[in-house]
Amino acid sequence: MKSSDVAKKFDVSIDSLRYWEKAGMIPKVPRNSRGYRNYTQNEIEWIDFVTCMRSSGIGISTLVTYYQLFEDGSATKRERQKLLEGQLVDMAQRIKDMQKAYARLEEKLTHYDDHVEGVFTKQEDKKRRLLLLVVTVILVLIWFLNW
Repeated sequence: MKSSDVAKKFDVSIDSLRYWEKAGMIPKVPRNSRGYRNYTQNEIEWIDFVTCMRSSGIGISTLVTYYQLFEDGSATKRERQKLLEGQLVDMAQRIKDMQKAYARLEEKLTHYDDHVEGVFTKQEDKKRRLLLLVVTVILVLIWFLNW
């Protein structure tokens, strides 16, 4: 697959793909006879992993370390597992922080609505809280499914 197609598929720039390869976050991409990158399924799977982890807030240096450990083979399995477990703990904290920010923003918007349309009913408030819970669960499930 061409660089432009991969960039479009993952909604990233071609420069990002090149940087990730150069930084060691993804495998070296094979080139065709004309010298252009030709992404295989292996690189595409790594890019999928990297884009997912980056969107969840995991840093470049962590992903470089993870890829290097992966390349070092099965002897690094426990070290990779610990690295990912640490990221999971950090991510859980980010989710809590986002939930707190969401609740605060929701509360602020509720006050705006109070001035315009009157106070929300308890039923509407319950629906909003349920929606927040559902969105949180979906985000966590999506993250786990991308492992």
